[in-house]
Amino acid sequence: TPSGAVVTRSPYRAEPPRVPQARVSLLTAASVADVDRYSNYMSYLSRHPSEMSQLGLAMNRRVRFRVVDAKGNPVNDAQIKIVASGSTVLGRTHADGWWDFFPSFVAPHARGTASATITVGQQVVRAQFSVPTHGDGQRVTVTLPRTAALSPRVLDLAFLIDVTGSMGDELRYVNREIKDIVRRVKSSVPNTTVRLGAVFYRDRGDAVPLKLLPFTKSVQTFQSVMSTVRASGGGDYPEDLNAGISLAMQRLDWSKGNSVRVLVVLADAPPKHYADAQYRYQHAMIDASARGIRLLPVAASGSNRVVEYLFRAMGAMTSTPYTYLTDDSGVGGHHQEADTDRVGVERFNQLLTRLIISDLSGKGMHEPGALGPQ
Repeated sequence: TPSGAVVTRSPYRAEPPRVPQARVSLLTAASVADVDRYSNYMSYLSRHPSEMSQLGLAMNRRVRFRVVDAKGNPVNDAQIKIVASGSTVLGRTHADGWWDFFPSFVAPHARGTASATITVGQQVVRAQFSVPTHGDGQRVTVTLPRTAALSPRVLDLAFLIDVTGSMGDELRYVNREIKDIVRRVKSSVPNTTVRLGAVFYRDRGDAVPLKLLPFTKSVQTFQSVMSTVRASGGGDYPEDLNAGISLAMQRLDWSKGNSVRVLVVLADAPPKHYADAQYRYQHAMIDASARGIRLLPVAASGSNRVVEYLFRAMGAMTSTPYTYLTDDSGVGGHHQEADTDRVGVERFNQLLTRLIISDLSGKGMHEPGALGPQ
């Protein structure tokens, strides 16, 4: 167990409630699907060179891959191996068949022609493509004639939550609505095995800097743990997001094979830099892309442009919308609007439920009313 981590394997006694019961369907949120509007995202990146440099996340070159069966149905969990200018990059398609390669981030020296090897079971297909020097490159569609796409029947849904003191204005509402989201998802996909997990993080020096709830099929266990979470600690603005995401990626027992894997990242502060940290958000993004885990970021009140840049990069890397809580609910402190041209506001619990159900159905995660790339 990492230093300071507490592993929770069963419900533990909840503290007496300190505040009135929060009403479900109160929080509001908006989403920005940069994956579908890459030209807008490129404009956004050009406006934020300081955040790009500070975070070390250059997302301004992309190649999109889609893997389908003979009938054109999306193939989930297809392994993709890229070899480009001496760099090797691994990826796995999501349930909509898509996987995005960002050479600007994972293979910055890659140029010219590169190769892709797509593997599903015993079937192997190879393709060549051009690495773009800037912007959006070609879309590579690979058909596997001897593969019949199957709908995923397992959902791994985990939550990585900043529980420092600054999150206190919204955390009790978030906890309540997460329980409602789990209920909605379970009832919407009765034939799907749903595994729930969570990681709660603060900062070094706090009483309980890390807490892990391993994946469980028991909604009661999950809800009991969520009910005990209280915001405390922290102090300065950045928090130890790197320790939290390391625990979520390396200690949670993520499913393999034909499943949907989603890590919801809910925070209001950027990661604090510790020189001895062995695993950081960059590693988590590359790791998630290689393992077919979607990082679904949600920015809470008090987040700044660095948080937005990081969270939009996480979303771009794993084809999820950047989501942020809004002022429309009247809950919490000020919520920063996204630097984008347009957004649609939804109830937070409805938004997350919509994204997860859409992903399970093979349609991916998009803004409301959007069908995504065709």
